[in-house]
Amino acid sequence: MMKRRGFLAGLGAVGSAAVAGCTTSGGTTGGDTTLKLAYDAAPPHFQAIVMDQKGWFDAMTATVDRETASCKSIVQLLVSGKADVGMIGIIPALVAADSETPLSIVSASSKNAFVVLIEESVADLFETDSGGFAEFAQETGRKFKLGTYAKGTVSDITARYWISEVRGASLEDVELVPLDGPGANRQALLAGEVDGSVIPEPTPTLIEERTDAPYRRVTQVGSFIPGEPAGVTVVRDEYAADNPEAVEEFVTRHAEATAFIRDEREQAASYMSNVYGGDNGLDVSTARKALDSPATQYLTDPREVMDGTEVLAEYASRLGKTDSVLEVTDLFDTSYYEQAVA
Repeated sequence: MMKRRGFLAGLGAVGSAAVAGCTTSGGTTGGDTTLKLAYDAAPPHFQAIVMDQKGWFDAMTATVDRETASCKSIVQLLVSGKADVGMIGIIPALVAADSETPLSIVSASSKNAFVVLIEESVADLFETDSGGFAEFAQETGRKFKLGTYAKGTVSDITARYWISEVRGASLEDVELVPLDGPGANRQALLAGEVDGSVIPEPTPTLIEERTDAPYRRVTQVGSFIPGEPAGVTVVRDEYAADNPEAVEEFVTRHAEATAFIRDEREQAASYMSNVYGGDNGLDVSTARKALDSPATQYLTDPREVMDGTEVLAEYASRLGKTDSVLEVTDLFDTSYYEQAVA
């Protein structure tokens, strides 16, 4: 894979943005530049919701053609050139960066989001610095069942790291139960189908506030993988070389959305409830408590998630998500953020 810095240097400042058709909405006709954005409209990328609700996409100089999609689909859009910018999870970002299409991470969106919830009756086994799983097996006669997302996701890698590196246990002593996202994890917990789960906010707060489920937070990922990214912004290097001002303006708006989430909690909670409430019952009060949780850390500065990305990059390779361990120095371009906040 070509080094990103070398790719950008080779392109220089000439050329024009290539545009390819994709389903879009919104936009402004304020300039000749088009920025094709694909984003996962999930809590780790909440800045996108804020930017949309506040009308900041439409206020940008570039015409922002945007669509929501799954992270897997966004990877394909980026690699095929049908998206210039993607707001996705860190593992899909690593997968995209492992392709033949040079890409860079230009901002973070959230970090340290995952919480380990354990069934109350056995949570004490995990309050010590190590162990817990062997003692659980002795008491129950079976392996501990830990709910995660699919193999190779941030949830799955976080669980594996916590079991082996933090608890000092063997993965053979734990039954990892892959579940399809936060809703499925929540239902499995409430139904007693798992003994614990590794899930991000706002699901832990939703469980605590809306049910009497006997689960306790025993730790969160920030205590053992500091700076673990949940959401990031990825830009195609070719687009960035041709349109640096558009990328910088996007990162600036992203930083403004982060500041809004931090400073305007009530309005941010209202947006979160409107978008993610639905059948989950995430009302404004519960959303506000989730935003105030130590596990809810929205940010823009990509430098704050570089160390956490190193850990995930190693596991992504180990689990076959990427062909090799990607170098963090090649993955990140912090210049747009630094210029945006200068």
